[in-house]
Amino acid sequence: MQAGDNRGEPQTRGGSLESEWVPENEVIPFFRWSARVLGVILAGFSLLMFIGETYAARRTSSPPIDPKTLVGLFLAGGYVIGMFLALAWERAGAIVGGTSLGLIVIWFFVSGVRSHGDPALAALWCSILGFAYLLPVALYVSCWWLEERDRKRWKGGIF
Repeated sequence: MQAGDNRGEPQTRGGSLESEWVPENEVIPFFRWSARVLGVILAGFSLLMFIGETYAARRTSSPPIDPKTLVGLFLAGGYVIGMFLALAWERAGAIVGGTSLGLIVIWFFVSGVRSHGDPALAALWCSILGFAYLLPVALYVSCWWLEERDRKRWKGGIF
């Protein structure tokens, strides 16, 4: 422990968030950094796959993109933008990413996307990928909930 550490005592002077200060909950930074790392990995992977597919489609003569696929790509791009945006502004980025993810699910069921293989295997992969892409958004939301809960408990004198 260093001389400048503050462990449990409220700050008496300085600091712009003096009225909002609460003791540190060790779970919140873990959730926040897990969401950041996982969000960047998933957004980077999606961006890499999009670039690779675009490059491969340019090398071969492929038909133009149909409107259904274009809507899905636009929504997936919204998720990627949201996860990179969450690095600077967590709430805005997670809201954009979560909204895009929810719209992707709605678009998936409305458009009637069919797989060419086994439907059970397609459902399994969609469930696994859906959970993986939902996890960073859920971690950001749990951070907000824990911070708000701790802030209310601190103001109420429960700590």
